[in-house]
Amino acid sequence: MNSDWILKFAIFGFFIGVVFRSFFDFGWAIVGLFALFALAFAFLKNWKIAILCLGLCLGIARYEWKDNSATVQLPGNHGLPGNMQGLIIDEPEEKDNYIRYRAELNNGTKVLLTARVTPTFEYGDRIKIEGKIKLVENFTNSDGEIFDWKSYLAKDEIYYEVAFPKLELLEHDQGNFMQARLFDLKHAFLARLARMIPEPESSLAGGLDLGAKESLGKDLLDKFRIAGLIHMVVLSGYNITIVAIAVMWLLKRKFSERVSIIAGIITILLFAIMTGGGATVFRASVMAVLGLLAKSSGRENQISRALIVAAFLLILVNPKVLVFDLGFQLSFLATLGLIYLEPIFRPHFTRLPEKVLGFKFREIASTTLAAQCAVFPLILYTFGNFSLYAFPVNMLVLPIVPITMLFIFLAGLFALVSSFIPPLIILAFPFAWISYALLAYMINLVTVVSELPLANLQFNHVPMIFILAIYAILICLIIKFYKNKEHLGVRPPSASPTSS
Repeated sequence: MNSDWILKFAIFGFFIGVVFRSFFDFGWAIVGLFALFALAFAFLKNWKIAILCLGLCLGIARYEWKDNSATVQLPGNHGLPGNMQGLIIDEPEEKDNYIRYRAELNNGTKVLLTARVTPTFEYGDRIKIEGKIKLVENFTNSDGEIFDWKSYLAKDEIYYEVAFPKLELLEHDQGNFMQARLFDLKHAFLARLARMIPEPESSLAGGLDLGAKESLGKDLLDKFRIAGLIHMVVLSGYNITIVAIAVMWLLKRKFSERVSIIAGIITILLFAIMTGGGATVFRASVMAVLGLLAKSSGRENQISRALIVAAFLLILVNPKVLVFDLGFQLSFLATLGLIYLEPIFRPHFTRLPEKVLGFKFREIASTTLAAQCAVFPLILYTFGNFSLYAFPVNMLVLPIVPITMLFIFLAGLFALVSSFIPPLIILAFPFAWISYALLAYMINLVTVVSELPLANLQFNHVPMIFILAIYAILICLIIKFYKNKEHLGVRPPSASPTSS
């Protein structure tokens, strides 16, 4: 067994261990049990099972360590009124009738504050909190389903919440200096866009370029979700890569390729911090950085390995995201679909024109279908809804997303620079007008599609076994496809000359 197989079995076992510990808590005893299994199979020279058990042992141990280190005592008895001080550690999450703040108390305990829309606070504010603190509890949503709110917040080590407390500002700008300045830059960018592009197109522009989807409002977000386009306003590796490539293209004209790649990596890291650095953004950032590093070293970027490494690093930092972060799961599955399913679908689109209006229409069709097939079972299980029009709507929108993002970026950039050089505001308006036209097209299309019959098919209580069966069929399809390809000398994406 070569080193490639050792790594694969160890990482796979680690993932299984994290999943197991996410649902079953037997304490450290189970870690010792699987460690003994690993030693026993190693003694029997069954190295694959031994390494799998070792990875499983390490996965459970990492989760257990994370879970135990997250337990922090509250000041006083939770569930009773009290006065506390805390630091707002993330951007506020604005809703229609309230705002959510994530705060860290003086003793390190993280709490979720659901507050009134006024007064407002921002990242880095130290505040006084007067209210009733209690353990996070699950709740029933509008469809009658119980939402696992406890697990969702547990991934961020938040176990307590305060509903509508009295908040009082104590100090400004007490957070991380760099992150605070990047948030300021983001807010300035969005504010200047809002002056040139009306609502709701302005909010959609913020969602496309910076992942600022909250200001879109629940009604419009629901329309994007029904039409199958909610992924557009959730920052992804696609958005981050476009920004990095733009920076590299500008610098490459006067500097070496290595310098431009380093600048691209720095841009990715800063951009991830500015946009909040959530699980999906972190995964996308690691993927993009690995790709750029592979390019700088002259090696082929093996995208599937990069994806696994990115997922492993993210789960190593916070093992709770594997089971409890839906954004990470959807992003990971969509990327796998692009890697393994797109080559299977590609030959079936040969009758479509290769290009339409300069866009690679055939490639867009195959990649869109591949990504949607990969995430469809999980979306069906999680939300219980599916849109019959998701594929054609994506085909009508995705080709113009890159150019729309570029025009939004240029409009915001010239508007920002015009604060120092006022005449440059003239350059911002043409890009803003074009951006508005493209954004209005997207919103009108989504509005029409969301009102069509069968646009939002609802399925209640989809059994897990059905979802697993769909993924099993997709895996069998992939294995069969690449087995046939191997007879022609074609390796799957994860293969390398030394892995056979």
